[in-house]
Amino acid sequence: SAAALAAASQVGLGVSEAWPGHAPQLLGSMWAQPARNSPAHPPMHCAQVLPSAEASSRGSGGESTADKAAPAAESASPHRARGGGGHSHEHGEKTPSLLTAMASAGINFLLMFGLCCAYGMIMFSEPWHRQHRSLGVKMNLASAALMGLLLSWRSRVPVAIGGPDLNPVVFLGGFISTIAEDIAAQLALDYPSSSRRLDEAVSGSWHAAARCLGAATYGDQEFCEGSHLDRNLAACAEYHEQLRATAIWTVTITSALLGGLFFTLGRCKWTRYVSYMPTSVMEAFLACVGYKVFKYALKFCKGKPGQFLPASLVGVTLYYMKAMHVGNPAVVIPCMLLIPLSAFYFYIFVILGSTLYAAREDGLMFPIMDNADFWRVWLDGVAKADKINFQAWGKTGPDLIVMLVVVMLDCLLKISSTEAKLPIKVHKDHEIQLHGLGNIPIVACGSTVGYMQLKFNVINYGIMGNIKDRRGGLLYALLCGACFLTTIELFNYLPRFFLGTLLFFAGTGFIAENLWGSRRFLSVREWAHVLAILGVFILSGQLLYAVLVGGLLTGVDFIVGYSRISGVVGRPLLGGELATCERYGPLLERNILHIANSWLLVFRLKGFVFFASAQSLTTYVREVIDCDADGPRYRRLRYVVFDCRMLDGMDASATKAMKKLMAEATEMDIRILWSHVTPAFRLQLQRQQIVTSVGDCFPDLDSAVFFVHREILKYRADLQRKWLSVHPAFAIHAQLTNARTTFEPFHNVFPQDHARFGCPWQYCGRVKLEASSTVLFTPGDQPQGLFLVHSGAVGLFQSLPGGQDTTPLPVACYTQGWFLNREMLISGSTRHYAVALEDGEALYWDEKQWARMQRERPFMASAIFNAVMKQHAHDGEVVNRGLRATLMVVDSQPEQVTSKRVALRMDTDRDVVGDEYFTRSKSNGIHATRTSSIAPSRSHAPRT
Repeated sequence: SAAALAAASQVGLGVSEAWPGHAPQLLGSMWAQPARNSPAHPPMHCAQVLPSAEASSRGSGGESTADKAAPAAESASPHRARGGGGHSHEHGEKTPSLLTAMASAGINFLLMFGLCCAYGMIMFSEPWHRQHRSLGVKMNLASAALMGLLLSWRSRVPVAIGGPDLNPVVFLGGFISTIAEDIAAQLALDYPSSSRRLDEAVSGSWHAAARCLGAATYGDQEFCEGSHLDRNLAACAEYHEQLRATAIWTVTITSALLGGLFFTLGRCKWTRYVSYMPTSVMEAFLACVGYKVFKYALKFCKGKPGQFLPASLVGVTLYYMKAMHVGNPAVVIPCMLLIPLSAFYFYIFVILGSTLYAAREDGLMFPIMDNADFWRVWLDGVAKADKINFQAWGKTGPDLIVMLVVVMLDCLLKISSTEAKLPIKVHKDHEIQLHGLGNIPIVACGSTVGYMQLKFNVINYGIMGNIKDRRGGLLYALLCGACFLTTIELFNYLPRFFLGTLLFFAGTGFIAENLWGSRRFLSVREWAHVLAILGVFILSGQLLYAVLVGGLLTGVDFIVGYSRISGVVGRPLLGGELATCERYGPLLERNILHIANSWLLVFRLKGFVFFASAQSLTTYVREVIDCDADGPRYRRLRYVVFDCRMLDGMDASATKAMKKLMAEATEMDIRILWSHVTPAFRLQLQRQQIVTSVGDCFPDLDSAVFFVHREILKYRADLQRKWLSVHPAFAIHAQLTNARTTFEPFHNVFPQDHARFGCPWQYCGRVKLEASSTVLFTPGDQPQGLFLVHSGAVGLFQSLPGGQDTTPLPVACYTQGWFLNREMLISGSTRHYAVALEDGEALYWDEKQWARMQRERPFMASAIFNAVMKQHAHDGEVVNRGLRATLMVVDSQPEQVTSKRVALRMDTDRDVVGDEYFTRSKSNGIHATRTSSIAPSRSHAPRT
């Protein structure tokens, strides 16, 4: 989503574009074909196209790996291929030249001056505010000069050009209109309402077309002019003073807020979090800006086809020529702007034989704009602070919040997109922090907020042909500063269609990229959201309503879409599909898994369960549970485990649904267990009364499954007692079997008599096992003997158990009849820590004893070898079953769990298990420490 947002919102000169990267040719030559394909244009034939071009050109609002380094601008070279933005070149950079720097500065100044004039008129767009337009132009010129100087001096992008942008200016124009209406209402002045109709000279078809685009005129209405001024002389004077002071305050405070946001984002390195706004909503907001730009362009042209048709033709053509790199910018841009301007003057002076005065009377040029001295900002603002109407300014609050978000994203996207357009790595945090500092003098001058301008950066780089020369930006800033300090008389020689051309040039990017171009990477539903938000804005004229509709559509779409995502990973797992670290004999294990297939069902929850997905989740679980309701009682479901390893949380609605499910399960004699429950989540479940017993929560899925296996063993023991009571012979056979198993562990090792020839005890030794103390071997020990557990239990660990509160999860737990350190038979080294979990005894064969038994009793040694291989194969089957049953990624480090996990392994016959953990001391090695009372210890008799 962030990549798509950056792709469609790379805004320069207030224009949202996704320009392909380029390679500069020598001055006067054609620009190279793009080295990456723009998502808004079809691929072009070029010498080199990077495979990840589209993803890189779209950029990201967050901080990438490349951003973490602070690259020096002087080290950036177009010869190298760069990841994460930029492109490679097959030719060298041009040598920095003062001539090319002056040419670049002149072209950028020409564009910026025309746009600053347009921005001043947008800020004070109503005809009765024309006396304030020169002040608006000076505000924007000051921003261009100050930000341009700072970026040319301190930016790590040496060719960076800074200045005002169309996005905040459009918002400021709306703010000033809102303020004007409220001030007029307070002064009891009848403020004219904008009507969506064109002049009487507009024909019907043109009337309809222009009406669709929102060209607004006021007809013969007057406000603080003519007869209306004569009737309300004092009120009109007060109106203009308050409007001027409040407008300066509005511009100043918005620049201060945005500058503070820029600095905070860069200082705290939060730039990566700003791209969380939904892409469709951001595209819609920028499309709304494009609509307003077109509306202002039509308004500047007075809605007359003779003016807006040529203006749109030249502006749109210039945009696409620039975006598709047709021609050299040093030639194309001046020609596309100056040739129509020359043709206009040729038409006025030569063909018509008229004058500029007559052209103004005919509406072909703007009324004369008197120059405003640069110090008027302080005289009309700070010196007249009592004229600031805070009540009227407060009406702009809702739109101000939207402006802060949109402009902040716009600034970040310009910075991010510069890396995709120029062969240089951009440090986003540094650049936006620099913008925050640069807006301090801008705020002091009461000027509009300024930041990096993407399109100017590309023009500057394309004309100069290198990434090192800072003189182009410096000269551009000096020219803007000269106009700010002297005069803007040049504006009076610009016809209406010329400023309309610049606005069409600027607005086409919004329409082409954010409205029409966004359909390339948005789904049909998301693009419908863009159209809906734009439609609401056109009909209502209020961005606040569009924001509300956008938030509502995005929220509903998220809820509906997320509720369709299952809260369960895969299908439910049967108990027989799960493996634990406890190892049983083949016959016993088969019996346990057979019963577990009927008794146990595991649901692996995922994501965040909220009100929209809770019902679908519980309904699905209820349907699965109801499938076994009609079966025999002994085969019905008894345990349901909710594994919460991938669960992010639950809201109140999900909690209520879970409580209802728990109540229904209790009525059906089904116990709900929870695995992978952290202490904090367990307290939450208890507080919400979902869990009433601590015994229903387990630190991992293995513990929960082992708990069910213990219940199955109890069930088997009850059945065995019933069979023993049927006939005394059964009881005698069971006693003899237990006695034999207690005496020797070779019952399953020597299945045939010939293997028992001789006495196996003559070839092995014995070692006593002390729970939590005896360590049989550690990883890397060689040589070590082959161990056979006679009684007690031994656990294998990846790391040595220790610490005060936790112990590692055992890899496997072995009881009587299991061999350990099977690697000894192939002269391999040990791989785990073998720690005694219960008191008992183990047999062992070292290498000499094993060689002697092989020589003297080969059948006995062969039988032991076969038993070892069978157990090894059985271990592999258990591991494979566990891998098949889970889709979870295995952590590289051993999972840390509470001691209850090991205590359950050590006390299978206890009904109540206390907390127990391992500690390690320097003198005594590993020993067990008990922190709470537990049931009486079990006897040390081996398990049967």
